[in-house]
Formats: sequence, C-alpha cells, structure tokens
Amino acid sequence: MRRGPGAGIRRQWPVLAAAVAAGLTFVISGVIRGTYPFGDGSRSTNDLGQQFVPMYAHYRDMLTGQGVGDLLFNWSSGFGVPFLGDFMAYVGSTLSWIVLLFPRDHIDLALFLVDVFAIGIAAGAMTAYLRRLRPGPAWIAVVAGISYGACGWAIDDAAYMSVWLNGLIAFPILCLLCEWILSRRSAVSLLVSPLVVALLWTSHFYTVYMATIGASIVVAARILAYDASVSWWHRLTGAVRCIVAVGLGIGLAAPLLVPTFRIVQAARPSPDVAFRPIGAIDFLARLLPGSEGVGATPGLAVGTVLLLLAVSFPFNRAIPGRERIVWTVTVALTMLSMQVDFTHDVWHGFDTPNGSQYRQAFVVAGLLVIVGWMSAASGLRTVLPVAAPVGVVLVLYVVMWNVRTTTTTTRVVVPLLIVISVAAWLASRRPDRLRSAAVTLLVGAVIAEVSVSSAAIDAQRSKILSAKAPWGEQHTAIRGLVESVADWPTHRAAPGADQTVNDPMLIGGEGPQYYSSTIPDRVSQQLLDLGFGYSSYGRATIDPQNPVIDAAFAIRHRVVVGDDDVPKLETYDAAPLVTVRPGKPFTSRDPGPFGVQETALGADVYTIPKVLGEKDPDVSVSDRRGGLTLVPTAGAALPLETRLHATCAPGSEVWFAAPIYVGDVLVDGRHWVTNLDTKAKSPGIYSGAPMLRVGTAGADGKVEVQLRLAARTKLPSSPIGCLHRDRLEAAAAQFGASKVSAVTVGGHSIHVRLHPGEAAAVVIAVVRIDGWRCSVDGKASRNPSARGGLIAVAAPAGASDVSCAYRLVGTRMGLAVGAVALLGLMLVAAALLVLRRRAATRQG
Repeated sequence: MRRGPGAGIRRQWPVLAAAVAAGLTFVISGVIRGTYPFGDGSRSTNDLGQQFVPMYAHYRDMLTGQGVGDLLFNWSSGFGVPFLGDFMAYVGSTLSWIVLLFPRDHIDLALFLVDVFAIGIAAGAMTAYLRRLRPGPAWIAVVAGISYGACGWAIDDAAYMSVWLNGLIAFPILCLLCEWILSRRSAVSLLVSPLVVALLWTSHFYTVYMATIGASIVVAARILAYDASVSWWHRLTGAVRCIVAVGLGIGLAAPLLVPTFRIVQAARPSPDVAFRPIGAIDFLARLLPGSEGVGATPGLAVGTVLLLLAVSFPFNRAIPGRERIVWTVTVALTMLSMQVDFTHDVWHGFDTPNGSQYRQAFVVAGLLVIVGWMSAASGLRTVLPVAAPVGVVLVLYVVMWNVRTTTTTTRVVVPLLIVISVAAWLASRRPDRLRSAAVTLLVGAVIAEVSVSSAAIDAQRSKILSAKAPWGEQHTAIRGLVESVADWPTHRAAPGADQTVNDPMLIGGEGPQYYSSTIPDRVSQQLLDLGFGYSSYGRATIDPQNPVIDAAFAIRHRVVVGDDDVPKLETYDAAPLVTVRPGKPFTSRDPGPFGVQETALGADVYTIPKVLGEKDPDVSVSDRRGGLTLVPTAGAALPLETRLHATCAPGSEVWFAAPIYVGDVLVDGRHWVTNLDTKAKSPGIYSGAPMLRVGTAGADGKVEVQLRLAARTKLPSSPIGCLHRDRLEAAAAQFGASKVSAVTVGGHSIHVRLHPGEAAAVVIAVVRIDGWRCSVDGKASRNPSARGGLIAVAAPAGASDVSCAYRLVGTRMGLAVGAVALLGLMLVAAALLVLRRRAATRQG
C-alpha cells in the first residue's frame, strides 16, 4: 500500500515540533527580557554588536552590489583587507542568506532570526538523530531536541557568536550521517554524506571541527556498544565507510578551507595562553539549568529533565550492561578531556583561545542528551533509575547553591522540575488520560524552564558584557553623511567609530577601523606603527584621526561625533588613493610613529624635539633604556600632575604618542583626555593608546605637555612630534597633481591608467600583504614592493597601465585537494555502481 505525501510529514512531526519549540523558547526569552526586537534592551552583546552585525551588513552590501569589495577582499575596512577569512569565521553560515530578506537598517533583526533558526535546526537535527538511534516515545525525543538546541552553551556562549551555532547544528547531523552509513550501508549514504559534510565545514570550520570530533566519539561508542551478534568486521568496515565519507566531505570544502587556514596563519597572533582547568565544583555547577558563566566555565546544562535522564542511564538495567558501561565511560572521559591539557589542545586545534576556553561544551551537552534519550527510550521500569538521579541532582543542587554561576532561576526551576518529572513518571504507570495530562504538563514545564533559563542567562551575562544599540537614527544620520561625499576610489570617506569598531562595514564608506580575529598581522602591525591605538592584542584598531595618516591613505572626509552627539562631516587635504612618486623612495629618519607616517606619506612633515621631564619632588624622571620612565615618589598622592617640556616651531601642531601610558593628558590647555584608562587590559600587550593631538606651539615655540599620572609609567624616548601643516599641505598637493588619469577598482583588483612620463613608482594607499600581484602594461605579474607599508609598483619610463589583483594564498592547493576529493567521490560512485550491477547479474 502506497503512503500519501503527508505520511512522511506526519512521521517527522517530532522533528518539526522540536525545531519550532526550541526556536520559540529563544523568542520567549527575548520577550521576557524585553530585548530587541521585543523591547528597548539591546541583544547585540559584545562580538555580536562589534563584529557579526557589521560583517553581515557588509556581506549584504556585497550580495546586493551596494558595497565595495567581494568575497575575497574588503575595501571598506583597515585600508583594505582580505574578506574570505571574515566570511568563514563570522558570516559563512548556511543561514546568512536571511540578510537578503530585510532592508539594511534591519540587519539586527536578520541576526536575531539567524539565531532562532539555528537553535531550531539544531534541536530538530538532534531529534531526528535520536529517533534513528533507537525507537522511543516521540514526546521525549521532542523534549530532548529542545534541551539540546537551547542548551546552556547555545544561549550563554553561542547566541552572541551566531556562527558558533553551526557547530551545534553540525554535531547531530554528523552523528545522523554516520548512523545512516553504519546501519543501512546504502550507496546513497556514501554519496550524499560528503556533500553535507562539505556544507557543514564551510559553515564554520572551527566549531564544526569540534562537532566532528564529537561525532567520532559517538561513532566509537556505538561500535563498541554493539552486542556480540555484530561482527568486528562489520563494525570496522562501517567505521571506515564513515571516515571516508567525512574525509571526502572535508576535502570537497578544501578550496575554501585551505586559503582560510593560510589567512588564519597570517593573522594577528595573540600571546600564548596556558590552559588552567577550573575546579570540579565550578565545572559541575554548569550542569544546572539557568547557570551562567560565559567565557570562564562550560555551558553544559541541558535542562533538569534531560539531566535526570542522563544520570539515570548507568542505573537503568533495561539497557544492556555493555552499552551502559561503554556510554557511561564515554561521557565521563569526554567531560574529563575538557579539563586535561593535551585533550584541551586537541579540542581547540592546538591553539588555546584567550577567551571561552570551553568552546566544545556543546558536544558534552549532546552526549548527555543522547544517553538521556537511550535511558528514556529503554523505559524506566523500576524505582532505582528514578530515585538515583533525583538524589544525585539534589545533592548537586545543594552543593552548588552559592556557586557564582548559579542564578535565582536555577534555585527555583530545578526542584520544581524534579517534582514534575517524578509526578510524570508516576502518572505514566496510570491510565492513558492521566498519562497524557502528565506528558503535556512535563513538555510545557520543559519549554517554560528553557525559556526562563535563557532569560536568566542573558540577564546575568548583560552585567558582564556590554551591548551595542540596534540600528537607529544615529546610524542613519552617519550613513547619510558618508554617502553624501562618496568619492571612491579617488578618496576615502571614513564613517568614524561612533557605533562600533567596525563602522566602515556597518555604516559604509572606507575607513581605517577594523576588528577581526583574522586581521593580517602585517596590517595590524603597520597600523600600530603608524600610531593607531588598539585592543584585543591589535585585532581591533583605534583611529588616531591624524592628518598625516589621512593624507597618506586618501581620507578626505570623516564623520566626527562631538560631545553633543550630533554627527558632523569634516573634510581634509589628502592625496588620492593612487599616487605617482619619484623612483627613489623617501625614508624618514624620525623615530616612532612620526617617522613611519612620513615614510608612508613620502615627505618630511614632522620635527621631533628633545623631551625633558619637569623637575618635580613628587615624580622622578629617567631616560634610560630607550624611554622616559616616570615614577611617583613614595607617599605622593595619586593621581598627580607633571609636565613634559619641548621646543617646536611656532604654530606647529603638537602630537603625543605614548601607547602604554596609563593616565590623562591635558589637551589645548583646557580639558583632560584619557590616554589609557586605569582599567585597560595589559597596556602594550592587549591594549594601546592612539597618538593624540595635544595642542599648538605658541609664538615662543615652547611646549608643555601636562600629564596626570595614575601610577608608574614608561613613555617612548621621543613621545612628542611637531607637525608642520604647511609641509603636509604641500605634500598632499604635490601628489594630488600626479600623473594618474583614471583609477578603476574591482572586487579584489585595481587598475590604474597613467599619463606616460619618466620612471616612477605607483603607490596605492593599501597596506601590502601577501597575495597582491601587480603587472605593468600587461607584462608578467610580480609581487609589489612596499613604501612605508603601502603597495608600490615600479613603473618604467613611458608606462601607461598598472594593474594589481589580490589572490588568496593557498588557492591552488585548496583546488587541488578539492579536485582529488571530487575524483574520490566519483570513484566511490563508480565502484558502487559496478558492485550493484554485479549483484543484479548474480541475482539474475
């Protein structure tokens, strides 16, 4: 009898129910909290507001043709940086297309829906896997799916790092694919699985790598837990088939993965971090729902019901002994692996992160859900598998009562759900009507618990992490100003950084600001050398708004927001994006960022005076070891004021460059400006201050820079530079009247037409990184040289055409690996076809 088309949907209703319910709990938690889009509270916590929202906005611009750049290169940020790394690390979700459904000023809503759908898909995928793993009550599978999709890790760690949710999705899907291969051994499974794996690995290789490790743990447990009727040959061949399918899938993703790995290798490194495992109490406390410990502890919570079921597993004699032993040991060892140095390194690809050191916690949450399901599906037929977990969880609850990660919600929901769970178990042994009511009550209680726990986690996390406001009137006003002076590619228009560090991507324009874990180290170091401030070890840059940098990098317009919060547009003298300079490069001899700026500009515009500290009984000043060290004397009241003395040409601008100085500087003799706050993280390592304009030299040329010290500090040996505006204007005018007739910028290329003349150098105001190749008059392309860090191409006399293009390092290798994987998949398909024909012939 043929089944109608609705039969399949009816069979999959638990999957759909789990997906919808899990996504709904995330929505309800937002309603409870009153966060966007349900209230005035912002949900753009930390990296969600600083990185994901801006990068999704840029991605939308790229797809709609409204921005500058393409998948390979981003002209908007950091004076031009690669984009594929950001795409793979932040944007490359299979759900990123959602941004096309909304106007640009609703990008925050698009990211909210990405989270909702990702949580729902993860819940549905887990439900589908559990139902394939073994038969059992559909409603428990739904509860298990919800508990996984909205687990503590998903809400606390991943909801504001949206792309991490792809790992949450990938884990049950990879388990499902391997279960398909192990159980049915069909030809289709070996052909389809690699394609799905490739899609997952290009969604977010980092967390999907962890999900792949998790899936391999599940497959190993499945193989070891088979009963004696399954031969070891059958087990091993099944494992090999699964490995081949996953390996081919990763290989198919290589054209994107290999260049991304090369980008990551060339990215700004962070200092090595020694992993320090947390105490057992802090670790186990995160098993409780509603607990919050973002970045410091693992989000293991899967809800009270699934926690009870998971703990019941080793006590449930309805499950074969071999299976109980294997899975109990598997879960225990996996949890232990999170606390051991070597296995911690394996989980994180041998690169210990500086924050969120338990990013693999979703795998443990998944394992708890899996064993909880197996226990429930086998039936809780005696008192022991019910009473034992209740006792264990109650002990855990009492011990963790005052642990810092425990919230009020935790203290309320755990005993309440224990009571409801026990009542539901008792009711399940009664008539159908009572059983149905108990099931309804328990499912409703789980949904309620997940919703309020998510709200509690968000509320507690918001006390630790700041959030950016969603798109509003200020965003619109700044974007309007930037668009009103669009002069690209002749000059840049910088939107500033009033909203985020990534405003060039969020607002539009072409500014120097950029914050990304994939920022090329060469770009980061170049900007820091120029006098930029920074945070996150140089991964986030702070524009010093320096006129020499503006002139060298073609920033003609910039939006500035003053104390009145009204954005204003400023216009400066700046050389164009492409200049033609003398063949012999100018190299400044001035120290520090002043000399680096002059070399990038190609002109001498600063005078560097000798700096002396003021004789003050409260401060001792020494100029040993290449810098000025200022030390408050014992007993001096802090903060205390002191002065630096220098002599500049009358009327010149005075700039102060001291990236690790923690304290304040008096600007224009009127108001204090914080150079680095006393709360700044690790000055000189994690954070640094941008150079700062402090005033103008008077008629006598004497300069006093007044400082307010908070503690002992060290300044560079030459912290003051005297900028001659007349020289700067002359240099900008000279290069502005260059021999460039036309400039055309493509997605990842630039084409320059020249008025033929004598031999010179074509300088493009983009930091030179590996991957740029340039040619002159159509000849063979070569790696360009650098002038002050900028791309420079030697143009012989009479040259009329210069073209440069950015090529991803590792593309050839990635394509080669991808081609081999594709060939392997074709060979597998051919072999399966031959085997099928032989089998058909034998049967015939």
